[in-house]
Amino acid sequence: MRNNFDLSLYICKKVKEKIILSGKLDDPLWKSAKIVSLHDAITGEHGRFSTNVRILYDDLYLYVGFACEDDYIWGTVMERDGPIWDEECVEVFLNPANVAHQYYEINVSPKNIIYDSVILNNRTPDKPQAQFIGFPQWDAEALQTAVQVVGELDKPGGARQWTAEFAIPFSALFGAKNNPPQNGDVWRANFYRIDSPQKGNREHYAWSPTEKAEFHLPWRFGFLRFE
Repeated sequence: MRNNFDLSLYICKKVKEKIILSGKLDDPLWKSAKIVSLHDAITGEHGRFSTNVRILYDDLYLYVGFACEDDYIWGTVMERDGPIWDEECVEVFLNPANVAHQYYEINVSPKNIIYDSVILNNRTPDKPQAQFIGFPQWDAEALQTAVQVVGELDKPGGARQWTAEFAIPFSALFGAKNNPPQNGDVWRANFYRIDSPQKGNREHYAWSPTEKAEFHLPWRFGFLRFE
């Protein structure tokens, strides 16, 4: 039986055509992706709302799709690289080089606001509160995202779900052994959601649980294997 705190593994399948992003996860190619759930980052248990993620790739892009159940979908941050993590967002952390200190963070809010950054992280399991630095002046050139909200934005109880799609260009990411990835390559990665039932109150969901209300713990990243 899998322990809730085992590091996660995702087998990422390759597609031969480009996925068309609509925000709705309705491109037929998504049907070939395995759907996995995000859980409470601290306990590893099911969260108040269901959240799932699916991942595919081709020669140009890593495709990530999130489906987030929610009854209050909102956001006030409207500028690129603004602090959407203080409100609601989904997050992709990628470590192509498989090194402990450097990775990429790419986040999207329900209003399709992007935060993307290179992270330098000095934390270790023995020093989980050590400093890390983000460089949001880095932009993932040619990044594409799309979002769809089912229901009404910014109204408590007015929504049912939001979905988000990412097409992350491999050309913007450095450090991998092969670019684009080849069959059998493995990256460290994690996928997260922050849900905020009200401002100042946040719930943390993770694919590979972190055991803390904190996402910048690279030793807790799971494994993304390309096939």
